[in-house]
Amino acid sequence: MSDISDQPVMGFEGLGRTPVGRRSVMRRMAALSAAPAVFGFAGSAFAMADDTRLNARKVRYALRGGKVLEGYFASPRGAANLGVVVVMPDQIGADAKAQETARRYAHAGYLAIAPDLGATFKGGSRDAMVAAMMQTVPELKRLAHSNSKVSKISVVAA
Repeated sequence: MSDISDQPVMGFEGLGRTPVGRRSVMRRMAALSAAPAVFGFAGSAFAMADDTRLNARKVRYALRGGKVLEGYFASPRGAANLGVVVVMPDQIGADAKAQETARRYAHAGYLAIAPDLGATFKGGSRDAMVAAMMQTVPELKRLAHSNSKVSKISVVAA
């Protein structure tokens, strides 16, 4: 039997090919935001920004088709073959709370990304930006230190 955190979240394979409704995205995000409470979340303590055990910084990452993902990326220093966690910020930008959450996931052994929705998806409402980010999720499987699995989506609440 395998650990639940090793299993990819089902339903993301078709996101890049079919339109996704706002209600569908919000329903998935609401269900996934409860996962850390149900399955446990390593690193409930504050994760320092200058922790030497992590590679954590704001970067711009080029995706296929000329897209650029801007945000805060955090991972354990020197680690590879990591599961990807997307930390959806409460606001349009990657705020301090989203960055701390990303560092906590990095301490737990993930490549965590807190996207800057405003910089990546210019214009539109936050809901439209979140839907656009959800369509980008399959492309995150190709990140350099990824194990080709986006295993969690975490929503940072105010």
